[in-house]
Amino acid sequence: MDIQKYKIRGIVFEIVLHSDKYKISDLFNEPQPYNLYINYHIVKCKKDDTTNEKIIINDNDNTSVKIEDGNFIINANVSKLVQKNYNHQFSLFGNKGIVQKYILYILETKYNSIIFHGCALKNKRDEIIIGLGGSGSGKSVLINLALQKGWELISTEQTIINNDMYIYKGNIFDNVSPLSEESVRENLPKAIIFPEKRLIEPIGQKIFVDMSSYQMKNDKIKMDLNKLTIINVDFKGKNEKIVNIKDKDYLLRLLQISASDKISFPAIIENSFIEFPYIGNAKLKNDIINNLIKSNAKKIILSNGFTGFNLFLEK
Repeated sequence: MDIQKYKIRGIVFEIVLHSDKYKISDLFNEPQPYNLYINYHIVKCKKDDTTNEKIIINDNDNTSVKIEDGNFIINANVSKLVQKNYNHQFSLFGNKGIVQKYILYILETKYNSIIFHGCALKNKRDEIIIGLGGSGSGKSVLINLALQKGWELISTEQTIINNDMYIYKGNIFDNVSPLSEESVRENLPKAIIFPEKRLIEPIGQKIFVDMSSYQMKNDKIKMDLNKLTIINVDFKGKNEKIVNIKDKDYLLRLLQISASDKISFPAIIENSFIEFPYIGNAKLKNDIINNLIKSNAKKIILSNGFTGFNLFLEK
């Protein structure tokens, strides 16, 4: 048995692995490097730190996931879940894997936090940008330009906000296209590039970059909604105008990548699926978006890449 504790958003997750073949460090390394470190600001804790949530992994062939006595219990042939696979939702600790989906669920349903797929940055005046967009939309370009102008990084891929409107320090790794590698080297000298670590996606290869030298020092910061800008990043567009967004339905669609959406925990184990039929706290998500709508936070579309970001950042 191997036991380790990790802190995510100030919550201590104790992981207990019952296996004769694996240790928890093995599970974090596969699939490499797309694991929980990419998606969260995760800190290893001492053994005597108080446990808030427990994840138990049994290396067997029973094939099930369940919550029992407040613990998340995974029964599976671990060797099937740690294998490298492009589709990381069919892994244990991979991006969109079983454990990550559970963490999304528990943060939202129990700790009043929602997680968006997007980057976040702040400047010395505590103005905050949240940049949302799909893979290849231009979030890395936004990060690059903002950091050059003295902004601090809050998070690159997953942004966590709670219902008291605190934003939490997130992950420090960015995954950029090979075309962006030269720009990172020239303009962000403190960034550490791992050219040997590549992820193959349908849109092409991605290279991993450690941005920790640019991250804010505090673990969380209270957002002044009058100083918040939510950017819908669309790098492919040509419109040079910045358009204000006031439509709640639009924001709901824009921010839909969170545990509020109905999710399952799929894992392919010998060509079968296991389903985890829990739904996140939709009211929490709606309340946070209502706060954003009522506030003076700016909701804008930047669809002209470098020009749009420079227009915004220079204001």
